[in-house]
Amino acid sequence: MSIYSQLYDTKSKHSAQAMGSGGLEVLATPALVAFMEHAAFTLVQNQLKDKQTTVGSEIAIQHLAASKIGQAVTIVITALKEEGRKYDFRIEAFANHKLIGRACHTRVRVDQDTFLEKL
Repeated sequence: MSIYSQLYDTKSKHSAQAMGSGGLEVLATPALVAFMEHAAFTLVQNQLKDKQTTVGSEIAIQHLAASKIGQAVTIVITALKEEGRKYDFRIEAFANHKLIGRACHTRVRVDQDTFLEKL
């Protein structure tokens, strides 16, 4: 089980108002999901061969508390399981040392060229 963390600075473009998911200038749930997916992608990508990547296939998120735009968000990932091409993660998000979200996330390893040819 490995643990990885990544810090994200929140900007106006990450607000619910800017993303269209709400009317307030607070961190949008879609932005929080993007931070979580990006951190998981980054964790796995360094272990893959050339021409391989991962794609998100599942995420179950709880956005537990609001956070101000301008506040840094820390994403903490625990890699739970790697099985075949699947990677499962437990993810927590913190702002000002307060838990603001948690998720279970699955990514799948793919060959970039093969994946794109299927589109």
